[in-house]
Amino acid sequence: MLTIATDLPPGALVGGEEQLVSQAVLRSGGARFVARASDLIRDNGKILGWREARGAGDAMATAPNTGNSRFEAGPPGALICENGVNCGFILSEFAREVEEFTIAVIYSSGGEARTLAAVSTGQANNVIFLSEAGGRIVFKDRSNSVEAALPVATAAKPKLVIASYDGRRLRLRMDGREAVGEGRVPDMKQKADFLIGCRSNRPGLTKMLGDARLHEVMFWPDHALSEIAAGEDAVVLSALERYHRWSW
Repeated sequence: MLTIATDLPPGALVGGEEQLVSQAVLRSGGARFVARASDLIRDNGKILGWREARGAGDAMATAPNTGNSRFEAGPPGALICENGVNCGFILSEFAREVEEFTIAVIYSSGGEARTLAAVSTGQANNVIFLSEAGGRIVFKDRSNSVEAALPVATAAKPKLVIASYDGRRLRLRMDGREAVGEGRVPDMKQKADFLIGCRSNRPGLTKMLGDARLHEVMFWPDHALSEIAAGEDAVVLSALERYHRWSW
């Protein structure tokens, strides 16, 4: 057995990535939703909501999601999004305004997830959404003001995508690659809903609802993670990518 006569910093050895990413999300003000049976709110077999991992709030089924959600125990556990069916969840008015935010999703798909997550300031205003279709992962707004996109390949291993908006640009990260879309998104300085697996809390938009298995969803309502910003941001991004590399 190899013995090292010194204390090692957290993360120096493989193992413990779950604890590291949990601490990193907590320190940076994020919310984390993990697809596991204990975090689901059920009634008569229907999934009514998805609890935040530390009890910070519940994402409830959207109005069109009338018992459509399904849970797959795995491993890994997953909440199932079905093509053309609203299986989404919503945190209503989770942010007072969305001048900046970050979304991270660990998911599996056949390449047509279509809507992984979205931030909406209401029907009359704008939506920024994260979508996979046609061999690309895209982060953009409904008004087509600005877009960041990366090519994405079909893979057996669950994928991690990280998307942020800092008030001036969109950033999209996947597999060590980053795309940046320069430009301000209008109508975002308002109370906002965070949506998982859909773009709206109303019926319709079925062509925007694709097939995906959502394993984890993370959301920072007032912080845009960036590798080139403060040192703590780089620590959080490193924890997320290390977690994905070694735990998935």
